[in-house]
Amino acid sequence: MKRKSLNKLISEAKQNVLHLIIGSNLAIIGVTLLTHHRYFFWPPHPAWITAIENDSVVGFIGLCVGLGMIGWAMDEKHSNSLNRFLISTASAYYALLSATEFMHGLFAPAGVPNMLTSGFTELALLFITLYMAKISPGKDDDDY
Repeated sequence: MKRKSLNKLISEAKQNVLHLIIGSNLAIIGVTLLTHHRYFFWPPHPAWITAIENDSVVGFIGLCVGLGMIGWAMDEKHSNSLNRFLISTASAYYALLSATEFMHGLFAPAGVPNMLTSGFTELALLFITLYMAKISPGKDDDDY
């Protein structure tokens, strides 16, 4: 019985590799933002912007969406509406992080090139989530 369940789990994982990769990345980003409350520093220093960006809610959203994508990928029944919600939320999350990190890279001192690198990485992940949205089944597709 366990062997059959493990084989099913591996089969689901093989069919949904992009969901597992994006979900894992979002979960890691979420944990990082949950544990580092001074990650974003935005050089013009409007207090309300850095307060929002460094809020635990931002990290919690990333963690929840990441775990949701992993759970969706491993589940036998794939809800198309949940998939659309997770992919669109992941896309918006990556767009927000990418834009924020590009702003940091432009306005911050030259000593923080990691923000530009992170911005380009999250921009690439945004394009991957948009690709996932394109290839995902639509409302009329019930055979997923």
